[in-house]
Amino acid sequence: MVKTFETPLTRKSRSILEAKQISNPGSPYNLAYKYNFEYAVVFNIVLWLMIVLALAVIVISYNLWNMDPGYDSIIYRMTNQKIRMD
Repeated sequence: MVKTFETPLTRKSRSILEAKQISNPGSPYNLAYKYNFEYAVVFNIVLWLMIVLALAVIVISYNLWNMDPGYDSIIYRMTNQKIRMD
């Protein structure tokens, strides 16, 4: 069975003079949302967390870079041709 369309296919266009939708119907003014006082709290938490993480990465990297392997571990002894007995 073939479907038939009773209405012709038309393109709906928007008018330039059409009234805009108001996001806040209670106020006719274009006001921003009220300031949330938790923004400062979240900003401080994220800021100090990033500073602490950056310092932790710097300290860990510095300590790994300057670590003395010691050359007296069992791994170093087993890779030599002869095992040192101390």
